[in-house]
Amino acid sequence: MVISLIEQSEHLVKADKLLYALRDVTATVDSIPLIASSVMSKKIAAGDKILLDVTVGQGAFMKSLEEAEHLSETIVSLGREVGRETIAVITDMSQPLGRAIGNRLEIFEAIEIMQGKGRADITEFICGLVEILLNLTGVESSSDKIRQHLVEGVALSKFEELIEAQGGDLDDLYRRSAAAYVTEVLADEEGYISELPALAFGKYAMKLGAGRTTKADTLNYETGIVFEKKVGDSVKVSETVANIYSDQALTEELIDEFKAYITNQQ
Repeated sequence: MVISLIEQSEHLVKADKLLYALRDVTATVDSIPLIASSVMSKKIAAGDKILLDVTVGQGAFMKSLEEAEHLSETIVSLGREVGRETIAVITDMSQPLGRAIGNRLEIFEAIEIMQGKGRADITEFICGLVEILLNLTGVESSSDKIRQHLVEGVALSKFEELIEAQGGDLDDLYRRSAAAYVTEVLADEEGYISELPALAFGKYAMKLGAGRTTKADTLNYETGIVFEKKVGDSVKVSETVANIYSDQALTEELIDEFKAYITNQQ
């Protein structure tokens, strides 16, 4: 099995960068046909079997299901027109996909999933996508078999091989210093989590240094958020809803801001 991880360079689909710059100054960044052509130009240049995850919700570029369906249909149509087998899957991004937001924290969660210890919802999501991708490439598989590979450590072993092939060492992740402060966010009342707005928490994580606002910004790889509760989970008074990882102590104002984003219905 060969794995290729790439990013766009000046040598890959050169016109796309120029077109995006034009979209930026002509108020057409949100144009679905132009989004589709930008996405598919890179995919068509790189392969002949294409699976795309089109997210929808307030944490995604497509805010409504109608927009996501329009984009998906356009993407699939473009792929088929040039002889590429293309599947677009519409998935929810109204809340964070997994438990973690943040560079190091998300890798830890990925490892947890590859050990078969991830939350049921994200494990089901991943297994579903992998099953579609394998079947698309002619490899018969099932979600149950994929889950078994997670439990048996097959996926994690391949992940380690991938890192080693790039000259990396997965153990470095554990040698790095953790965030200086971990703040528990406790529930003020009993009920059920009904909303965890992905966009709001993404912006909050950026305040912690986990994301960039400009290319010149320096990332803090240790900071971020780990949710102990997700939408639909029950919560009791003083139970931990999330842990915030930061490089300095959080002010009460920042903690209150975090709590204000959580909707807890009784």
